[in-house]
Amino acid sequence: MSGFDDGGMTPPPPPPPSAGGGGAIPQRGLGDILTAAFELYRANAAKLIQIVAIVVIPLTFISALLTKVIFKPTCTSADLQSAQTLQDVVDRCTVGFFRGALVSAIGFFIAIAIQQLLAGAVTRGGAAATLGRDVDVNASYRYAFSRIGGLIGLALLIGLMVGIGFILFIIPGIIFLVFLSVSVVAFIIERLGAVDSMKRSWALVRGNWWHTLGVIIVTALLAGIVNGILTAIGGDSFLGSWIFSSIAQIITAPYVAVVYVLLYIDLRARHEGLSSSQLGTELDAAQA
Repeated sequence: MSGFDDGGMTPPPPPPPSAGGGGAIPQRGLGDILTAAFELYRANAAKLIQIVAIVVIPLTFISALLTKVIFKPTCTSADLQSAQTLQDVVDRCTVGFFRGALVSAIGFFIAIAIQQLLAGAVTRGGAAATLGRDVDVNASYRYAFSRIGGLIGLALLIGLMVGIGFILFIIPGIIFLVFLSVSVVAFIIERLGAVDSMKRSWALVRGNWWHTLGVIIVTALLAGIVNGILTAIGGDSFLGSWIFSSIAQIITAPYVAVVYVLLYIDLRARHEGLSSSQLGTELDAAQA
């Protein structure tokens, strides 16, 4: 399963931190998962970043163009302060409100499709990396494209369920979010349908809810800090917003994806004694 075929001119890469030969994959705690994810990310950074950059660069360009240039807010605090009557406020701000709503709606639907394509591709690449295989950018996107309809449906179902949970006093939303956290990975690796992927995630997280929550929170904090710093550097300008938003996502998205792949593998190791050979067989079947 080594990821090279150059006739032995270069030494093989070190064993992947998530695969124990062909035997059972060991269970990992929070720190072990984050460390293993970093090692995998570092070893496969060029290919994983390439997977993300293909989507993120044009997507953030369109987003920055819409929000910072084409549909830049027209109703400012200065407009409100200078308004003499309520009708002035309505005249100045109504158009801006509807334009903003339109941008939000367009951005939502575009983001769902693009982000799920990205999620599928980077998850596929991350799964290959955990087995010490070459991360094939083209193969990752081909597979994600082949299942894009199901990925979009899965995202909408998860969003609906978690959204309803947050409406119900927030706590149910958090519970649902954690239970469904590895749905995308199950969808990609096990070739399940959208609903079955959600059921699979729920079953894997059951009994390990607090462990899963800890991984999610720490990963989100790490990614949030990096994203916050870089987007703040970009400022409010179109060019700065586009460049630094792209950089932030390109840096953090692969790491987050690898963490979720390793979390999924760890949950299966806890429940089923998953072996790296079994995982490899499933990944081969998924790309066939």
